[in-house]
Amino acid sequence: MVTAEIAVALPTLMVLLALLVWMVAVGATYVRCLDAAREGARALARNESVAASRALAAEVAPNGARIDTQADRDLVRVSVSVAARPPGPVLSVLPAITVTGNAASLLEEG
Repeated sequence: MVTAEIAVALPTLMVLLALLVWMVAVGATYVRCLDAAREGARALARNESVAASRALAAEVAPNGARIDTQADRDLVRVSVSVAARPPGPVLSVLPAITVTGNAASLLEEG
């Protein structure tokens, strides 16, 4: 009798565990996007070229990330975004979550 309940509950627990692992992975992806945006904004603030700042941000960013830069008079902004897909065949029916990290910095004198 207990075997039937375990047989029903075990797949549910496995799916729940996979969801929790995915949420931790999404959190780590967010931190990487945020770090990449900060590196790109710092490079732009030091008056490096846009290509150099994008290359620096791409080194830190997750694979397949999109890097956008904006420069105003004295403020630069960098946004890094990537689609975090769920792992495994069971969770592949869920949509991807877009994770975005943003950073801004004032231009340095000189």
